Formats: sequence, structure tokens, C-alpha cells
Amino acid sequence: MNDTKQLSQQELEAALYGGTMESRLEALRELCARLGERSRRGTNCHIHTSESFSVFRSPSEAVWQAAREGLAVLGINDHYTVAGHEEFRQACKIAGIDAAFSMEAVGMDRAAEATKLLLNDPDNPGRVYLCGKGITRIPADSSIAAQRLAGMRAALERRNQEMTVKVGQLFRERLDADGPTWEDVRALTPRGNATERHVGKAALVRLREIAAARGVPVSEVIERCCGVAPPAGADDAALQNFLRGKLLKAGAPCYVRETEDAFISSEELRDLFLAFGAIPTYPVLGNPVTSGERDVEALLDRLEASGFYAIEVIPHRNTRERLAEIVSAARRRWWPVFNGTEHNTPEARPLLDPYALDPEFEPWFRQSTALMLGHQAAVSRGEPGFVGENGQPSISDARARFEYFTKSVT
Repeated sequence: MNDTKQLSQQELEAALYGGTMESRLEALRELCARLGERSRRGTNCHIHTSESFSVFRSPSEAVWQAAREGLAVLGINDHYTVAGHEEFRQACKIAGIDAAFSMEAVGMDRAAEATKLLLNDPDNPGRVYLCGKGITRIPADSSIAAQRLAGMRAALERRNQEMTVKVGQLFRERLDADGPTWEDVRALTPRGNATERHVGKAALVRLREIAAARGVPVSEVIERCCGVAPPAGADDAALQNFLRGKLLKAGAPCYVRETEDAFISSEELRDLFLAFGAIPTYPVLGNPVTSGERDVEALLDRLEASGFYAIEVIPHRNTRERLAEIVSAARRRWWPVFNGTEHNTPEARPLLDPYALDPEFEPWFRQSTALMLGHQAAVSRGEPGFVGENGQPSISDARARFEYFTKSVT
């Protein structure tokens, strides 16, 4: 790219997406130099980037927002991929932010499914979002873990392709126009890791093209397509969410249910995260309160019996009372509670929500994040991590384990 010192702030920020990883990092380096030194506080261990779906169009763009907000720690947590980890690692180093590396996927708790128990997916009994926090290695493509991950991604890709076809059929029926192609959907991702949200975004892009060609407001075309008008004055993010709800979600005309091979068992997913050298972690939904999360102590008992010793929360999705209940239950067990904001939507929002700096919660979030960084550091030194490759805690006493890894960063 051109000499970054000659570029305006706006030009540099535009260079944080598109181009090459090297050009994005160079733009970030200049932006951080102009920003100067500042104090750091607060943790966010769960954001998505463009490598899955996010308002952030690159890992570098996410780190730039974290630099502006003065975060101490930021963690990447994309769905089904670690492709953004290297750019994220280098971007955090440039910005002087400690980096945490994680991944998220969806499994199936067969016992919960059989009893219709709702866990952290409020609409599908047994379906469970799980994270591998503090990834320390990448297994070989020939490994069982890598093959299972590839199998889930392939099943979800087939589903998204089918939904794209159904969107195209709907466009022809209701608008007498072609809809987005699968190539259009994939083009919205840096490496083809397309999601349901990308299908909705591609649909909006195509609807805008149709509206422009016909000289009518896009809201008019959307209403014809969906059978109901979008909210007045809705911005791009709101329109994407509107289309996803009216076209792609359960009960909508273009919905396609996931096949069984999209979800490995929760036990298999736990083992997959262990193969990545990570801490298997259960994200507590918080609100709405599901049948499987109503009794927090019973939930943690169930998790421990399944080989989980860490949880995660998205604080802004919770009430203060519910968040206090979750964090207090984990603290009594000396379990880490990782916090984050997701950013798995088109909406822009701060990386530090109010609860992240709340005196009641911030100390435990900070110590838990230090534990994850300590796990990453210990494994990089060839030492045991928070949990071993067999999934068993490396130190049997929970308090001693927590305190050891919170001090293992250096």
C-alpha cells in the first residue's frame, strides 16, 4: 500500500478491511502510533470477526476498536475456524493488547435432547453452544478433531447453499428477479466460511440492486419479498436482521433444518477442543432462562460431570441479578468465568459493556482472563495447561488450580 504516514485517518481505517493481511496490519500500526499510549482496563474474551460473521470486517478492525476503547485483553472466538488467529495475534501485538485465542461450535447433548431439556439454545432441546478457550495448537488435517470440524462445516455449508437456492426461488416468484447466488454469499467472506447471516446479507444486497434498477425504495421491494414491511427508518443492520427473521429462521419460507451431521455430540466437541489445546467452556445463556439453566448449581454439577470446569457469559444479555447468580456460583467453585460481547451481528456496539467494568464482576472477569492467558503461556512453555489433553484438571484442587494459572502469564 502507499506510505501510511501520508494517509488520512479515514483512509487508514478503510485500509483495515480488504487488501492483504500485511496492508491491514500496516494501517493498524500507523493508527496506533497516532493514537499514542493510553491506560488499559477491561477484558473481552469473546468476539467474532469476518472469519465467521461480525460487524468487524477483519481481525485488525476489531483490534483497532479495542485500542481506541483502551481494552487490556481481547479474545477472538469465531465459529468453526481459527483462520483469523494469526492476523489477530499480530494486530494485538501492534496495539499492545493481550490476545486470547478461542473457537466456538455447536454440538448436541444427546441426554438433554432425549429429555427435551433446553440448554443455551432456547429453541432446540439438547443443542449446545460450546467454546474452546485459550487455543494453544492446531491439530493436523488428518486428525480426528480436524476431520470432525471439517465435517460440521461441510454440513452447515450444504444447508446454507440450500437456503440460498430457496431465496432465489422466492425472488423469482415474488419479485420476478434473480436472487443472490451461492457465489454472492461466499464473496462476503474472506475464506468462504459462510453462515446463515451471510445469506441474509446477500439477500439485502440483491434487494437493493433490484430496487435501484426499478427506481423504487428498497423498503417496497422488501415488503413484496417478505409479505410485510420492514420497520420504518431501519438501517442496514436492522434490515439484515429483519430479512433473516422473515426468510431464514424456523417457520420462514426459505428455512432449511440442519442435518444430524452438523452436530457432533457434546462429548466429541469437548474432545475436539482438547485437541486444540483449549479449555472446554460452556457459555451460560443467562436470559432467557432455559429449563437446563434455571438451577445454576445443578447446571454446574452437570457440566463438571461432563468434564467442563469453566463457563462464559455475555454480560449485556443478562440482568444484574442473573449475572450475579451465575458468577457467584462459579466463584464458590473457583471456576473461571470468561466475559465477552459476541459481536456476531451487523450492529456496532462497544467492546466493553457496562457490566465488564462493574466492581461486582470486573475482578473475577479479570482473574478468569488471566487464567486463560496463563493457560496459553504455560502450554507454550511445554508445561501442563489448565486441563490436560485427557480433559482432566492439571491440579486437582480447584482453588489452587485457579490461583496457579492466574499467575502463570509470564
